[in-house]
Amino acid sequence: MSLSAFMISEYGPDEGVQVRILNAAVGGLQVRADAPPKLGEIVEIKHRSLTIRGEVIRVEGKRFAIKASEPIDLEQLLAKSNLATKIALTTHRSVGESPLHWSNQD
Repeated sequence: MSLSAFMISEYGPDEGVQVRILNAAVGGLQVRADAPPKLGEIVEIKHRSLTIRGEVIRVEGKRFAIKASEPIDLEQLLAKSNLATKIALTTHRSVGESPLHWSNQD
């Protein structure tokens, strides 16, 4: 997953900086930025009409993780991208497959 977004932080420029959302879950995001925020900083990630607010809980190089203050609506996050969530209806659940898969839609 790689979605373009803007980040607004308490110490950054008012208009925000461009970032890439690398991974998303209901509880948070993994993001990449040229100048990542500091551990413990509260940030807002804006992608299209969705704003995700949360606390930076890990920073490693240019990547950082955010714990979202509210559950993230993954369908809304991916709604107009070429990525989509898809429920996999499979009879092979015994081999550890998850019913939720990320897929690239062409």
